[in-house]
Amino acid sequence: MSAPRLRWPDTARGGAMILVVLAHALQLMGAYGWDLGWLATANTFLTAIRMPLFFVISGMLAASVVQRPWGEVWSRRLWLLVYVYVLWSAVRAIWFSFVPWPLGDVPPWLAFLLLPVWPTTGLWFLFALIAYVVIARATRAWPTWAVLVPSAAVSVAAAYDVVPTGGNPIWRSIALYLFFFVLGVRATTRWKALAARTRPWWIVPALVIVPVSFALFTVVPSAAAGVARVVLSVVCVAACVVVASVLARSRVLSAPFVAVGRRTLPVYVLHTLLLAAVVPLIPVGAAPATLIAAVLCLGAVAVCLTVAVLFGSVPGVFSPPKRSPRGASQMDSTRG
Repeated sequence: MSAPRLRWPDTARGGAMILVVLAHALQLMGAYGWDLGWLATANTFLTAIRMPLFFVISGMLAASVVQRPWGEVWSRRLWLLVYVYVLWSAVRAIWFSFVPWPLGDVPPWLAFLLLPVWPTTGLWFLFALIAYVVIARATRAWPTWAVLVPSAAVSVAAAYDVVPTGGNPIWRSIALYLFFFVLGVRATTRWKALAARTRPWWIVPALVIVPVSFALFTVVPSAAAGVARVVLSVVCVAACVVVASVLARSRVLSAPFVAVGRRTLPVYVLHTLLLAAVVPLIPVGAAPATLIAAVLCLGAVAVCLTVAVLFGSVPGVFSPPKRSPRGASQMDSTRG
């Protein structure tokens, strides 16, 4: 009998996904000449939350899978990731052959051809997950410290921007977030314990500690900024776990986040396609940037959820066309 599905990881992951959609909406608005003002600053600071939180939760959900034999790791996790990465990279290549994408300079079909070895598109998240799962499986017998310390060193080096990237900034992102996936895998019980122990009133200090941490980060000397960047994200992730745990106890409050958190894959692969088509149609200054950003974000999420509900169970769209021989599991499972 499988364990009941935890609600707080879906809540946390849904919140992180909404922040990712908002980030891309703001980036596209900026590319088309919108004056974002404080939104641009907020979006920069939110990089310390959205992907670290996403990867910690992803690591938690992969923790039991990476303990299995390689064949099961492939069938239960890697096959799905590889399939979706290739399929939706092809969809992106076709889409962006007709729809402008001002946030990248690699031709869409060249990006598709390079996808196995040189990620250049917004689907780098899937490439990173594939790499992280392989690393986590290959090091499963190592002591926890022997995995956390090197991965933390890599992430800190990326935060200092000293990792070799070959001119491709996505490699920096992949290096930067490795530690958070490993932290999810290796500290799963600690994250679950934090969520279980959380009291409702903890949400107040959790909400306060995030802006306070941001403020402290701004006065950190440049020599310590790389270490501080990683520490900042760990603190913010812990605060978000507390917030998600409290919200998850109310089905009403957590419902929107859970709806997204249980369909992150469709939202992730679809939202940039929608935003890229819509943003250039909106006249710059037609309404306050804050309002436009909110409408774009929530509208894109709503459309993606609708598509997920309509086509999520159709084999081959957001999952492989048939189950692999050992039975591939959905990436969005929160049972690990």
